[in-house]
Amino acid sequence: MSHPRIGIRGKILGFYGATLAIVVALEIVAQDAAIRAGSDFEERLGRYHAVQGLRSSLEDFRVLGELYMREGLPEEAASLESSLKGIISKAPSLAPLGAESRDAFFEARAARRGFDAWEPLIRTALSRRAADTADAYQGYAKADRIASFVDGYLGKLLSISMASGASSYREAAERSAASRRLALIGLIGAGAIALAFAAIFASSIAAPIRRLAEATGRMAAGDLDVEPVDAAAGDEVAALARSFNAMSANIRELVEGLKEKAELERLVHERDIERVSMGRALREAQFMNLQDQIRPHFLFNALNTISRSALFEGAPDTERLATSLGKLMRYSLSEGGAFVTLGEELATLREYLSFQGIRFGTRLTWEIRSEAGVEALPIPRFTLQPIVENAVRHGIEPKVEGGKVVVSARRRGGRVRLVVADSGTGMDETTLARLRAAARGGDVGRDDEAWEAVPDGPAARDGGGIGMANLETRLAYRYAGSVVLAVASRPGRGTLVRISLPAQGIGDAV
Repeated sequence: MSHPRIGIRGKILGFYGATLAIVVALEIVAQDAAIRAGSDFEERLGRYHAVQGLRSSLEDFRVLGELYMREGLPEEAASLESSLKGIISKAPSLAPLGAESRDAFFEARAARRGFDAWEPLIRTALSRRAADTADAYQGYAKADRIASFVDGYLGKLLSISMASGASSYREAAERSAASRRLALIGLIGAGAIALAFAAIFASSIAAPIRRLAEATGRMAAGDLDVEPVDAAAGDEVAALARSFNAMSANIRELVEGLKEKAELERLVHERDIERVSMGRALREAQFMNLQDQIRPHFLFNALNTISRSALFEGAPDTERLATSLGKLMRYSLSEGGAFVTLGEELATLREYLSFQGIRFGTRLTWEIRSEAGVEALPIPRFTLQPIVENAVRHGIEPKVEGGKVVVSARRRGGRVRLVVADSGTGMDETTLARLRAAARGGDVGRDDEAWEAVPDGPAARDGGGIGMANLETRLAYRYAGSVVLAVASRPGRGTLVRISLPAQGIGDAV
């Protein structure tokens, strides 16, 4: 099958890439004008602040100098010397302002010459005042007159600079506005071109696709004699039309061949076989899906236990928690299939209960009993763990004094009996009925051996049933009705769950 040299994707990318390049270029032009205007403004503002700072420093020096000439305090002399050095160091900053205009040049030059004449006079006056010479103030007065002239020059320089800056800013703002208008016009033009292209492009694609849809609808209705679809766009649509035409011809040939060779009884038989196979595959997929639903729920609760323990006890048992959690995660995420041995399931329960024991301390006790040889029997993965987890979370945790969980496994003929009992809060009749309905189980009555292992407890259990429903559904898929799952509970005495499974893999009768 030949492919178009330039397909729909290439056309779209090429056009919109060019459009984007135009938009970006226009935006760069506008941004460049704005940046240059901003830079010029910042530069002028910096020069203005420099002159204003120099003028303020000179004014402060004159005030401090007048005070020193009257009082002659040594600390004032040190301040005057520091201020004088600062003024002289700032004087060269007047040079850039002189380049703005001729008037600014003369004012800046006059101010610099004034500073050159003022510095030796003021230093001499200050030295004579420090020596307490009689004519010190006359020298200071002469230097202060020069300082007043310099202040006037600086004031005129500021006025000239501000006027020049305002004019320059207006020009820059006009240039920036013109650039923005140009960019806006360009964006509008690019948008109009894009819309026109989109309309033309959509029309060139929609027409042959519409013809393809009509021909496909006719074939779906049973009319196989459809005319070939013509599409001359030279892109994927044309390739699709050619493929459709070839497929239409092949279907016609195939249908004619089937009409000559097919037999009605054989076709019915093949469909029955296919339906049975699909039903079997669907049941297997549903079982595996329910099996996998247990894992993330279990891992989430385990991680939550770690966080609570670390919060409450300062993390001295974190290493033990992490080790147990690693074993539980390996069991949860291992790829050993849907079945494990009962021994592996019980080992996981021991890890889980030890894990929870770190959290509950003496509030949680537990016991796991199994007959010899029963641990080799295969059972679905996560058959007992959800029940034990519910017993700890909903039965033991709400009780202040805690409680006990007992797990027993034994074999009776061709079946395995699994019992999980806890001394938790128990359930009232309404909650128990809801749990039994969710699990599709029934009341097993009193199992003396299991109930004797459960000490008395005070409160009623908060109901649930999602985990039990999941477990019952998985077991029903796997054992096809040959499994028994029952729940019994009494408020204040705890809850008992019993499961009876076929002893698969041992050779006994179910």
